[in-house]
This record gives sequence, structure tokens and C-alpha cells, in this order.
Amino acid sequence: MARTGKSERTAASGKTVEDLIVEMEPVPPGGRPPTPPALPPASEPARFPILQRLLMVALVLVGFGAGWLAAGLRASLAEKPAAGGRGETRQDLLADGWAEADQGVFTRRCQGICRKPRLYGGGIVDVMEVACLERPCGTIQVTFDVLDGTGQVIGEVAETKIGRQGERLQFVIESDKPQARSFALRSFTARARVE
Repeated sequence: MARTGKSERTAASGKTVEDLIVEMEPVPPGGRPPTPPALPPASEPARFPILQRLLMVALVLVGFGAGWLAAGLRASLAEKPAAGGRGETRQDLLADGWAEADQGVFTRRCQGICRKPRLYGGGIVDVMEVACLERPCGTIQVTFDVLDGTGQVIGEVAETKIGRQGERLQFVIESDKPQARSFALRSFTARARVE
């Protein structure tokens, strides 16, 4: 049987789809379908909707500002100022394990907040820190002897960097020799031309 879009009777019951829908809907004893419940009356429009929105935005911004302020204070209290013109003195550096290698220039091996890299596949790596506290470091040249397990020199590593006053520099010293066990500082120079 082809569908025409009109209500067709089914062969089994002889009723149309509309008849079935009407049977499914409850009808009160009076024969009329119930009226839908009345909607509650609309609330009065706000007198100052723009001011309410501005107040809400202001409160959100104050909340974010208070959070950022608290996070900034906590971070600044936890930080220790770095070397060179930022609150650290010669005594602070010496107390933290630094040695004065030249007038106003301090050095130490990797300690504290210094991140020492890992080396995979044989060899060794170390980090030397340089703080240019009281003067510009200029051209910094460091030379290290590479030592084996018995203390014999098996090579050398040389590094060069330029440092300005107030800077902390890190020299990453690396040897890929499998028999290398440590480094010994052979020479350190920090030459700056100040006019």
C-alpha cells in the first residue's frame, strides 16, 4: 500500500493514526481538553541593568587583582635576589660558597639553584658559575683539566663568554671521554676594558 500523506486506516485495527493519538490523550469528564496552566506574571525589569552588570564586572576584576597580588607577594617573599647590584653583597656571596677569583668577580661550582645537566652515553659534565658583582667581567676565559680516576690529566676543556656587571653566568663544562672522572680548574681570567 502506497503512502499518500493522508490518514490511512491500518488493516489490523481499522483506525487511523489520528484516532490512535486521540485515544492516548486523556480527556476530562466534560469532554474538553484541559487548558494549559497560566504562566507566572513577568517580573519587573531591573531599574539599573547596566549598573548591575558593571558592578559584577568590577567585583570579578577585584577578585582577580587580589589573587595576582597575593601570588606576587608570595613569590617575591620566597625569592632570594641574585648577584650583582640586586641586593647581594660580597659577604652574601662568600657565605654562599663563592670564591673571589678576581677583584669583584666571584666563582663557584654548581650549587643551590644551579641546574646541572645530565649526560648520557659516557663522559662527565659540570657547571661553573661566575658572578660579576662589583665590576664588568668583560671577556671571561676558563680552562679546565680533565682528570681520570687516578688524577692524571687526560684532556682539557676551554670556554669563553662575555659578562657585564651584575650578571651571573654559567659555564657548562663537558668531556665525552669515557675514562673522565672530574675537572680541575687550570686558569681563570676576566678582562674588562673600562673607560
